[in-house]
This record gives sequence, C-alpha cells and structure tokens, in this order.
Amino acid sequence: MKIALITIHRTANYGAVLQAYATKLVLSRYGEVSTIDYDNRHLAHHLDLIRFDVSLRGIMMLAHDILRFPYRINAVSKFRKFIRENMNLTLKLTSKELLEGKAGDFDAYVCGSDQIWNPEIVSSDTKIDPIYFLSFAPKCRKKISYASSIGHHHYSDDEKQEVRKLLDDFEMISTRENDGVKKLAEVFPGREIHHVLDPTLILSKEEWLEAFNFKSQKQKEKYILVYSVPRTELIIKAVDFFAKKLGFKVVAIDPMLFPLTNVDKHIRTAGPKEFIELYANAEFVITDSFHGTCFAVNLGKPFVAVSPGSRANRIISLLTLLGINERLVTTESEFESISLILDIESVSTKLGHARNKSKNILAGYISKS
Repeated sequence: MKIALITIHRTANYGAVLQAYATKLVLSRYGEVSTIDYDNRHLAHHLDLIRFDVSLRGIMMLAHDILRFPYRINAVSKFRKFIRENMNLTLKLTSKELLEGKAGDFDAYVCGSDQIWNPEIVSSDTKIDPIYFLSFAPKCRKKISYASSIGHHHYSDDEKQEVRKLLDDFEMISTRENDGVKKLAEVFPGREIHHVLDPTLILSKEEWLEAFNFKSQKQKEKYILVYSVPRTELIIKAVDFFAKKLGFKVVAIDPMLFPLTNVDKHIRTAGPKEFIELYANAEFVITDSFHGTCFAVNLGKPFVAVSPGSRANRIISLLTLLGINERLVTTESEFESISLILDIESVSTKLGHARNKSKNILAGYISKS
C-alpha cells in the first residue's frame, strides 16, 4: 500500500518534528509512506537561518537570530538533516501544485498529527488551510485523520461549515484531545470522532531508544531537565523551587540566546536525537510544553507540567487520561504537593491500554479494503 502523509514536519520545533517522525514510523507498518513536502512558508520559515517579517516582532526576531547565529546554524542544520534523512519526502510542492495532482497517486491519504487543524498555527492570516484536510487527495481514495488537533482554537460558525465540507468524505476522523472530540462533534453531530494518542506516545520508550540507537547511560551528575516553549513566569519559579528541593544541576533545552532563568547548562544546539537523549538521562523534568509532557510520561520520568494558561487543554487531556492531573500546576502554591517520584507501573499500564486502543483504531481503518 502506498500512503501519503501530510503533517507539520518542516520546522525547528522538537515536538512537531518528532510527532511527524513517529506518525511516519507507525504508518510504515501498513505500507510505503511518503511525507508530502508541502511548501507552507508560514511554518517552513522556522528553518530559515535568519527570519524576518515586516513587524515589530519580525525586527526583534531578526536581531535575535543574528545575535545567536552560530548556535542557530548548528541547531537548524541538525533539524534539516533529520527531516531529510527520516521523512521520505516528496518533491517540495505548493498548494497549487498539490491541487493539480503533482504529489502522485496513493492508495491512502493520512493527515495528522499536531495542530494542523488550528488556523492560528498553520497560516499567517489565521484561516483554515484545506491542504491539511486532504483537499488535494483524488476522489474515491481512502482519507484518514490520525490525532489531528484543533489545539486551543474554537471554530466560528463559518469555519464549522467549511470543516464539515472538508471532512465529509473521510473514512475516519480522530483527534488527540478530549475537547477536540467535543469541538468536532459540534461540526458533525452523530458522526463518530475517535480520541487517540499523540503519535509520540504510540511508540514505546524502547522503540524511541531503538529508533535513535541510544542506550541509557548512568550520568556522572543527576540533573533536572527544563524544556519550555511559552517561557512562562511560573516555570521560572518552578525551576528555582525544584532545583533547591532536589539539589540537582539544571539543564535547559532552549534555543534562545539567554536561558529563561539561572541554569547550570544551557543547550542551544540540540537536534531531535539530542532531545531524546537528554530526556532519557534526566532524573526529573520541568516543562510547560505538551510534547515535553508526552516524553516525560513516555520515558518514565518524574515531572511537573507547568500550565501554559489558555493553551493547557492538550496537557490536561493527556494527564486526565493517565489519571495524573495533580502533576499540572497553575500556581506556585501547588509546587509542594508534587511528588518527586512517579508511579511508573501505573502510568505505563494506563498508557499501554490507550496505546493499544489507538493502534487498533488506526489499523481497523487503514487496513480496511
């Protein structure tokens, strides 16, 4: 079976690239997978060495990229190499070229995971991008969504009508958040909407380590790993609190020129492989990222998930599924209640059940003739 995958893959974001890689690996169990190299400049510009747009934010981004250029060229090169070597890309294609059928012909078309259905993420004008709804797939071909996310966005009435038309001929619709199921149920009353795991969680800890040919090593010094995307004020306080409580060194995966707070080691140039290695060897994780939380859970690391505010729905959905909501903190007063150990057996059991359910749902549709 020839399978076409469209997702968010061409970016310098660890979660996006690793979810794309995991989706491709999972789908490869059913056939030959080609990742559609969609030329979405709004997303792909994150792989530009120097970024700029005509705005105050664009000028600040330009200055920041110039100041950290030696670090950025190192990190971006690792992302580009990883994408090129692991994603089995088609030719780079614009939306016009995709709609003209230049991607080629496939037996099945899959969209997902990540926030491909969140217009605030995929387009500069915050409009829905039909390409991520497989608008380019030929008629009478199998169309499936796996863990496609709307994120924190709420569709307007006009957007609901557009989404309903775009998804009308899908054989399977699935999303990775509880509230995503509810949002899509409003679009398709009576239609079955599946709740499935993010693809980074479909691969087990052992599969992740094997994929990167990595063996866990005993570290000379134990460390707390910090991975922050929104860089909230609360995570700065969390780092200070848990560093004092645990007495470990603090290592931050952070591409910015300066770390978000005082750390012992600031890693600006990590690629996807280094990201996994740093997680695998950490003693404790502090993160305000959804995928940062996914990898802490999947690799069995005690962690605290710091709420990113209005965008916490993805983290809440995951922790609720696993019965560990108490690990999400929204205020400084909650730090003291966080256990420094994780009941790995209980979490792994629940994650295993959810993993099997998600794999079975996908297999049932993609293997169906």
